[in-house]
Amino acid sequence: MNTLNGKKGILIGLIIAGIVILTLVFYLLNIRTIEIGDIVGIGIIFMLVAFAIYTLWDKLRNIQKGLPTKDERVSIISYKAGYYGFIAAIWTVVFSNVVVDILFSRELTVSELTGVTVIVSALVFAISYAYLYRKGT
Repeated sequence: MNTLNGKKGILIGLIIAGIVILTLVFYLLNIRTIEIGDIVGIGIIFMLVAFAIYTLWDKLRNIQKGLPTKDERVSIISYKAGYYGFIAAIWTVVFSNVVVDILFSRELTVSELTGVTVIVSALVFAISYAYLYRKGT
């Protein structure tokens, strides 16, 4: 029964990821000019979809091996990686305006700061999750 629920969840996740990708493709085909804010938003969407597809692929691989889709080890790794991503988000908010001011002599707008924070914290989460998953905990 657990495998059936796991397969349903994977199928629903793949359908949602496909809809998001299709929507993004239609958006890109109808946009006239691409600004930096658009690039940041598109980057965030691509990263989220890539992480979702990787997670779904990992769950499908576990189901094919006869393992549970999520065990205690994966939960601990997720919590640790989430903690590292949270800490990265805090420090990104604190230091990004300082770094941009020193390098480019301007301040980030709120939407730019939000985009940078989401991208940095997502990358830290993904890298730490992959590292902890391979390392063992």
